[in-house]
Amino acid sequence: MKTQARPRHFPGISFATFLPTIGFALVLLIYWIQQPLILSDFGLVSLCNQSVALALAAMAQTLVVLTGGIDLSVGSLISLTTCFAATYMGTSPETAVPVIVATLLLGVLTGAVNGILVVFGRLEPLIATLGTSFVFGGIALQIRPQPGGSVPGWFATMLTGNLSFLPYSLVLLIVTVCLVWVPLRKSRIGRAIQAVGDNEHSAFISGLNPKKAKLCAYATGGLLTAIAGLFITAQTTSGDPNVGEVYTLNSIAAVVLGGVSLRGGRGHIAGPILSGFLLSTIVSALLAWGISALWQSLIQGLVLLLVLAGIGLQIQRSESWRQFFG
Repeated sequence: MKTQARPRHFPGISFATFLPTIGFALVLLIYWIQQPLILSDFGLVSLCNQSVALALAAMAQTLVVLTGGIDLSVGSLISLTTCFAATYMGTSPETAVPVIVATLLLGVLTGAVNGILVVFGRLEPLIATLGTSFVFGGIALQIRPQPGGSVPGWFATMLTGNLSFLPYSLVLLIVTVCLVWVPLRKSRIGRAIQAVGDNEHSAFISGLNPKKAKLCAYATGGLLTAIAGLFITAQTTSGDPNVGEVYTLNSIAAVVLGGVSLRGGRGHIAGPILSGFLLSTIVSALLAWGISALWQSLIQGLVLLLVLAGIGLQIQRSESWRQFFG
């Protein structure tokens, strides 16, 4: 008799999601005591603008981690998309709109390249995405060796402006969740992504397609990363080949803080999104409090070390390094 896999739907709010929620609330409370204007219209817009890019990168990382993989090219792809968009977008809608679409397609294509290397090249996700991170970073430097470029004013306002207390960046995040994550979650391929991460063999004998699931996860992750890149382009109104460096490690940290299992198959998107806001708010609070750059780096480093310690515990619980990275 065939063994039937039971691909779970993406779980609901769990205790792991509760932790970053409490952490974000505490940091925001301390921040508000020091800077009451953080809850004003301007403060909320600033807070969301500083957090949404990492939240989007964390969403991209979550999809890959759910399959049991990991993506070390997130930061380089963000840099590539910002350089591409800022260099070729121009100022008129006739040139900007096609470049925006092309940037999203670039994200899907590069994500698919990662997936092809993992699925058909049979490379470990760690090795494959580490290699492509150098390739994507090199292309970004070729497109724009120095920070620069330009974007239309309407594009920057559309993504980073606000309507009273409602930040457009938060609208972008909600729309992305509704148009990308929710349909994927409810689809057969979305269930396959979760099932493959949980038990690839059981998923296969249950009639699911592990290869297709992994390719879809990496390609969709590339799309989400490109959206993050476009948002950063609107925020900075320029392209920078180094702007994405911090997002690779921070996106992994947000995934772990959000309760997503690095072994794959378990996790929900709410946790990583909230963790992205938490990590970004910590940085914003440190800047607002006038903490010196040395102490800022030290505190951020300690936070990441705590997260990496959690990763280490998960690795110890894995059967082997090969299973963890494979």
